Amino acid sequence: MRLKKADRLRLATLVTIGVCATVVVTMLALLILVDHFAKDYAKQQAYERLQQLSWQMRDSLDRGITRVIDQTRVVADLNTVRNANNPEDIRQIFDNLQNKFTNYAWIGLTDASGVVFASTGSLLEGVDVSQRPWFRNGQQQLFTGDYHPALLLEKKLPEIEGNWRFVDVSLPVRRSNGEYRGVLGVHLSWEWAHGVADALLIPADRQYMVEVIVVREDGMIILGPDYLQETKISTSSLNLARSGKAGAISEKWPDGRRYLTGYSQTGVNSTDSSLKWSVLIRQPEEVALATFHDLQQQILMVGGGIGLLLAIVAIGLTRHLAKPLDDLSTAIMRQSEDGTIDTIPILDGYHEVHLLSMTLAKMVERERLHVIHLRSLNENLEHLVQERTSEIEQKAKALEDSLAQQIIIQQRLQDSEAELRATLQNANDAFIAMDQQGVIVDWNDQAERLLGWTRHEAIGQKVSELMIPSGLLDGFHRGMHRFLNTGESNVINRRIEINAVRRDGVEFPVELALAAVPVQQGYRFIAFLHDITERQMQQASLKAMALKDALTDLPNRRALMQRLPESMARTKRIGKPLAVFFLDLDGFKGVNDGYGHEAGDELLRTLAQRIVGVVRATDTVVRLAGDEFVVVLEMLNGNADAIEVAEKILQAIQQPFALTAATVTLSGSIGITMYWPEDMTTADQLITLADGAMYAAKKMGKNRAVVV
Repeated sequence: MRLKKADRLRLATLVTIGVCATVVVTMLALLILVDHFAKDYAKQQAYERLQQLSWQMRDSLDRGITRVIDQTRVVADLNTVRNANNPEDIRQIFDNLQNKFTNYAWIGLTDASGVVFASTGSLLEGVDVSQRPWFRNGQQQLFTGDYHPALLLEKKLPEIEGNWRFVDVSLPVRRSNGEYRGVLGVHLSWEWAHGVADALLIPADRQYMVEVIVVREDGMIILGPDYLQETKISTSSLNLARSGKAGAISEKWPDGRRYLTGYSQTGVNSTDSSLKWSVLIRQPEEVALATFHDLQQQILMVGGGIGLLLAIVAIGLTRHLAKPLDDLSTAIMRQSEDGTIDTIPILDGYHEVHLLSMTLAKMVERERLHVIHLRSLNENLEHLVQERTSEIEQKAKALEDSLAQQIIIQQRLQDSEAELRATLQNANDAFIAMDQQGVIVDWNDQAERLLGWTRHEAIGQKVSELMIPSGLLDGFHRGMHRFLNTGESNVINRRIEINAVRRDGVEFPVELALAAVPVQQGYRFIAFLHDITERQMQQASLKAMALKDALTDLPNRRALMQRLPESMARTKRIGKPLAVFFLDLDGFKGVNDGYGHEAGDELLRTLAQRIVGVVRATDTVVRLAGDEFVVVLEMLNGNADAIEVAEKILQAIQQPFALTAATVTLSGSIGITMYWPEDMTTADQLITLADGAMYAAKKMGKNRAVVV
């Protein structure tokens, strides 16, 4: 009976289907896994970059407003601003400050009723501004006014591109006797904020369509693209920023596009400014993830090609492996009519088929098959080695292609990381990253310029050994231990001023903003540092101005109330008395009335030089107000020393004063009070006693000194 082919799938077909299905499933799983991790990594890198830009913009705005508040306070405390009755004296101070800080569009001082008394460039002098918010709110305390258009000054200020927009800072001004004088107001030009945004975005960020948007509390955009300027929005990132949070999200904006948006809010850690601006840094999602999409297409193309190649190889290999079985099956089907098998071919495909064919052939010719088997086995081994070698070469090539693709993927990821590093390298502030053991893991070029250590030298070093002063090390270690154990810190997510150490060992002040980012192994600490040496020097200079009399360049009353207690303490420590002179000119009012205030000011300056020339360099000469002067003499032996110096001063006063307008002769009255080491008198009491002695000298005929 002849065998018939069954209506079943052949072995070659089944193996081909199985191998192809396995290849397809494996490649799909691999492509999905690579695509998922690549997309997550690209999006996380973009989130971190936008969030860091939002932090930097927020800190720059906070620093700018704080600097304006500090400078306004210092100016309001100047003796000239508090007491001068000549607007020219005050205007000169305002103009100098405006020339030094060009973002001040207008600075003005009003009287108590709201009429501008003195201002930069004399703008609005004599104009009633009592209804303006900065005057009404600044009469009792510090006031910071939010972004608004110029009203009274729009047509008086120089023309600019667009319209003038201001941020206001104002506070009350009181005279030396505590009397309310008026309100000092400063209009900060909004061009300042545009300059901060321009400085923040490097060319690479502009090329990739990164946009800075600042939103007022009422939802109005006050800084951003022209088509969004002064429009209102309501987005998820804005709501998160208003709640005091900082981070980055993916969201859909009113224009229908999806953006990756970093968000934060200004004024969170400020005790002075009431300005709460939401800072949004956005980038179109398709631009932020453009590199990923390119990589995704390449992965799909390469993966599809590899899958197709493997399928073709699988089909060919299956056909090759199944062919011996097909040949054997065909030979068996060719039977003779009596059921005997004519010939059984010796098949060399692989061992199992060969063994089967040999077993069947032995039934026909055992002896001949034995010889053929030995010869065939020897040839088959060599052929099998060649086949296995070919298979290994093919698999090695496939593995090599796969590794090459992995290298391409890794290079794309490195390019994305390089973009983020370029952003940090070009930041205005020093950027330092460290792990939770305090070991530095990242360090940008600004940190190298600020601290003197190169990136290669800094990475791997402990921050406590590199830049923290020895006096702060204990506090640093305690703070790190507390945060890692409890999650609480007085430094994290705040701006503080501390000292840092350069490579040459010099300490200098910096403003530090520190954040803790959770990572797989705990926390990574991100720090931005900004050198504030110049700012502190400016503040010190303004404070020094506040202790000087503008007319005579002598110390003023405030300086006297600082120095006199120090002199009294030295008297008790050394054991030698001091004397306080209270000097008032006789007839000075006649000079003012007869020759004008300019002549009186010239006389006072000359008198100040004469008094300084009489006393020692270690003594103190102070102008209180008008023609009143105070002299503090230390290291005296008794009353006689004080009287001797007083006589010299009276003689110096009696010398003619050659003024521009005329030559005049005056005299003076001096009241003297002594302070001994055992006395319990206060500084205020000493000045009061000396003042009373001066009036006693006037009653006794003037041109004399009286000792209390």
